[in-house]
Amino acid sequence: MTKNTFPLLLLAPLGLLSPAAAQNFEVGGLALVTSYRDAGVKSGPSVGAVGFQPGPSAGGFLGQNMGEHFGGEIRYLFAQNDLKLSSGSAETKFGGRAHIMNYDVLVYATGRRARVRPYAAFGGGLKRYEGTGVEQAFQPLSNLALLTKTKQTLPTADFGGGVKFHFSRNAALRVEFRDYLTEVPRVFEASPGAKISGLLHHWVPAIGFSWTF
Repeated sequence: MTKNTFPLLLLAPLGLLSPAAAQNFEVGGLALVTSYRDAGVKSGPSVGAVGFQPGPSAGGFLGQNMGEHFGGEIRYLFAQNDLKLSSGSAETKFGGRAHIMNYDVLVYATGRRARVRPYAAFGGGLKRYEGTGVEQAFQPLSNLALLTKTKQTLPTADFGGGVKFHFSRNAALRVEFRDYLTEVPRVFEASPGAKISGLLHHWVPAIGFSWTF
C-alpha cells in the first residue's frame, strides 16, 4: 500500500455525493471485544510469541449505499489491548492500545430493501499502535524481545463480513467480523540476535446499530 492510498480511500465516497443519493447514507456505532493472533519470535534455541491481550473496543462508521448490492463506509475503531510476550509458561505484559481509520467496500447478497442483508467487506487504511506501559530496567524474557513505550502508524488491510437486520425503515442492527492485518509494529523490539516473524492478525467481532438518512 503506497502513502497515497489511504487519502484516496477516504475520498472515494465523495465522488458519489449527489441529490439522488441524499437518502442513502448510514451512520452508526460499534461495540467490540477484540483479540489478536500472535507473531513468532526466536533467539537461538529460545522461541516465543509477541501479540496483544484480548480487550474492549469501540468505534463508529459513516457509510453510503451505492446501488442494490454495493456500499462503502469510512470507519474508526479504538482498541484497548495490552501488549504481551510469552515463551512456554512465562509471560510479560505492557499497556497498549490502537487506533484504526479505514475505508471498506461492502458487497451485499440481498437488495437494499431486504430486511436481512448478509455482506462481505474488504478495504484498507492506517493503524496506529501505542505502547502505554511503564518501561522497566529489567523485563522478563528480554532475551527474546522488549515491550516498549513506542508509537507507530502502519498501513493495514482488512476483510470480513456480517449481517444487517433492518427492524424499521431507517434503523438496523448489525453483527460482523473483521480481520485487520499489519506487520509487527516497533512496540515489540527484538533483542540482539532475535528475530520477530509473521504478520499480526487483529480479530474484531462487533455488534452495532445504525441509522439511514
